[in-house]
Amino acid sequence: MKLRSLAVFGVGYVLGAKAGRERYVQIVEAIQAASERLDEARRQRGKPSRAGSDQGLDSYLDETSRN
Repeated sequence: MKLRSLAVFGVGYVLGAKAGRERYVQIVEAIQAASERLDEARRQRGKPSRAGSDQGLDSYLDETSRN
């Protein structure tokens, strides 16, 4: 019984980890798209953009996508 439980846990862990990474990427892309829409709306209203503040996130995403 313990071996079966361990096998089920292992399969669940692997599938969950894969789905988790894919979902993480979806969330990050949605945040980036929302940020771009917000910047565009600010430009249209004549307010300054936050363009420089996203560089840390971009470098982090580039680094994590290589792994």
